[in-house]
Formats: sequence, structure tokens, C-alpha cells
Amino acid sequence: MKRILTSGISRLFQCFGYVVQRPENLEWRSFSHHLAFLFKRLHIQCVLDVGANVGGYRHFLRNSVGYDGQILSFEPVEENLNTLRALAKNDPQWQIYGYALGSQNKTMEINVMKGPVFSSFLNPDTSVVAQFNDANRIDHKATVDVRTLDSVLGPLQTKLKLQNIFLKMDTQGYDLEVIKGAEATLQQIYAIQTEVSLRKIYESMPSFTESYQMLKEKGFDITGMYPVSRDPLLRVIEFDCVMINQAHENQITEWNRPSLKGISPQNRRSPSVRPDDRERA
Repeated sequence: MKRILTSGISRLFQCFGYVVQRPENLEWRSFSHHLAFLFKRLHIQCVLDVGANVGGYRHFLRNSVGYDGQILSFEPVEENLNTLRALAKNDPQWQIYGYALGSQNKTMEINVMKGPVFSSFLNPDTSVVAQFNDANRIDHKATVDVRTLDSVLGPLQTKLKLQNIFLKMDTQGYDLEVIKGAEATLQQIYAIQTEVSLRKIYESMPSFTESYQMLKEKGFDITGMYPVSRDPLLRVIEFDCVMINQAHENQITEWNRPSLKGISPQNRRSPSVRPDDRERA
């Protein structure tokens, strides 16, 4: 009965242009709307999903952002790949690639953690953030293929006719290595989403200032920052940082009061689907 009443009240408010939302979902609603506005303004037609895990970001784009264009997911961990390939059978606009992106073409060992969303090329560091101690522990190691964006983007563009590209990175401390491997192609990227750290959970992971400085030097400006996780004192551990490429500023249309016109209304639902399955405080 409570669920029926809540649903009815929510629909009533929607008739007047309002949305009833749980407080803990407000940040994610803001995040999904920000991406919807940005994708509309930049006419994004392709998302490179680097560090796809088991497809949480694809579901977030489809169900919360309302994006129905091409998604190319890159994921090196075999267990995750099996899940991704099974899910992608139901989405013709979703392609799966079984390798990581980095600064060089090579093979590397990846740490597959107890909590799958924490798997990383870097070793875990629990000295600063204790709440992930159980999940951010090495379960086993796997040897995986790593390629540069420079080496794969050209052939993919030719094959799939990729245009107006958005690059999302969630590689658990390895995002800047992806950028280093995109020297020749980065200017083709219209905007990016990168996970930046304020409280480190891996050894040798870049700080927020290091990440920001490198991307600023590459011509990217911040459009939004959204907390991924917090510690028990509500201090932010990581942010999802969205940045626009200055080289494509002239592609922005109607950057005044945002409108959701053109974003699929049937897919633009409450952002209960989050980009990954990490427990968020």
C-alpha cells in the first residue's frame, strides 16, 4: 500500500513538472541531468566506456541519462566480459571489447579484487580509507591485453563511423595512462568523464590536482564534479569529473537554460541506476 501511495503521489507531482526523489539520489539525479544536457549540446553520438566492469555505466546512460546512441565498452577482466557479452546481445548499439586501454600496447597483470569494481592495475592502499578494506583486496591476478586509444580509435571510426565522441574512464587509478595513450586522438574527443581521487585507495594513484593539471594542459575544462563515494565523516573519496574539450566549444548549441528536448523521454527515468555497483556512503 505504501509503495502504491508513493507512486501515485510521485505521478501527481510530475504532472506539475516536479519529481519526488529520495535525498540520497539527488546527487545522481543532478549527474544524469548534467550528462543529458551536455550530450544534447555536443550532439554526442558515441560513448567510449573504458573500464566497463559489468555494464553499470551502460545501464546508467540508457535508463537515467536517456542516451540511445553507440556505446563501446572496454573491459579486460574475463569474468566481467562474460557478463557484458551476454547483456550486449539485447542492445545492437552496444559493442564489447575485451582489452584495457593504457599508455602502451602490451600485456599487463591486473589485480582482480574481492570487490569486482575495485579491480586495478595498481596495488590497493588501505592506509587512508579503511571502509573498503574487505572489498579492495587482491583476490587473484590476471594477465590482460592493453592497447592505446591511438592504436584502436582509427580502425573503430572507419568500421563504425564514429562521430562526436564522449570518453568515460573508470579504471581505478589508471585514467591518466589512458590519456597518455591518446596523444594523437585526444583532440577528437568532445568531452570526458574521469574518476579523480581526493583520498587515495591505491598505491601511486594520481591525486586530484595531478589529474586536473594534466587534463587542463590537454585543453579540457571542468563542467561538473559528482561524488562517487564518501567516508563515514562525509568526506569525498572520489569524484566523477566531467570535462569539455576547448577544441569543440564551437559545437555547443543553445548554452542557456538547459532543455531536455531531444533526450529520449521514455528512457529518462529517476537515476536509481548508478554507473557502478560500489557501495556509496
